[in-house]
Amino acid sequence: MKTYTGKTVDDAVSKACLDLGVTIDQLNYEVTLETKGLFSKKAEIACWTVEMVQEYIENLIRKILTDMQFEVETVSYVQDGRIYCNINTSNNSILIGKAGVILRAINLIIKNAVSTTFKKRLEVSVDINGYKEEKYHKECSMALRVAKTVQKTKINASLDPMPNDERKAIHSYLVNMP
Repeated sequence: MKTYTGKTVDDAVSKACLDLGVTIDQLNYEVTLETKGLFSKKAEIACWTVEMVQEYIENLIRKILTDMQFEVETVSYVQDGRIYCNINTSNNSILIGKAGVILRAINLIIKNAVSTTFKKRLEVSVDINGYKEEKYHKECSMALRVAKTVQKTKINASLDPMPNDERKAIHSYLVNMP
């Protein structure tokens, strides 16, 4: 996060927009100091953009994994208000772990670091070589088969316990099914 000062909050926001090259709606800021004296005014804001968050995530992942002696390459993008970061590496199985346990841990660490640094809960998803997308696809296919069986037989069915993100993917996949 960067800090900018001005005589008013609007002045500090316009300075931040000019310096970062973004519009006001792309800038997220928090007023950290606002004083109004008899002869002086001062306002200070702490601000960030989505691009800054993406850069922070990529740098943090690279630092963590290179300290662990892994060679990694990261690619991040924003889709539907969620920041996705894909890690490309040759050590998939070690970084994913059994049933994705290590990947979920990496995801948790990154989410908490972003929330702490930028003081806002942002939706972040970290994936390794497309593992999560493939897993979501398999889970959604399985859920669709079970849902069709339930429709035909009128007998309730339950799925095995799964992490929140997989459950969310299934719910959003089956939302339009009667």
